[in-house]
Amino acid sequence: MGQIALNHGQVSGRLDEAKAAANQLSLKDPSGRGSNRLAITTDWESKEAMVQQLLTIYIEGLQNNIADTKANVDLLKRQDEVIR
Repeated sequence: MGQIALNHGQVSGRLDEAKAAANQLSLKDPSGRGSNRLAITTDWESKEAMVQQLLTIYIEGLQNNIADTKANVDLLKRQDEVIR
């Protein structure tokens, strides 16, 4: 029967890379330039703010998922050490 082995160092390294990449994600605030008061401009600014909010929530979720995965990998390593 095959054996599944956790390469903790490699997995942790990849998770650190993912965390660093996620931390580099940032959004600029929507520009407040211009004073157009057209209906389409108001709709555009509203949708732009909504997209900004959704991306912020996504980035927070991504960072939480990476942290959870790291904790799970560390737990698996400890369990493997106890079994051996």
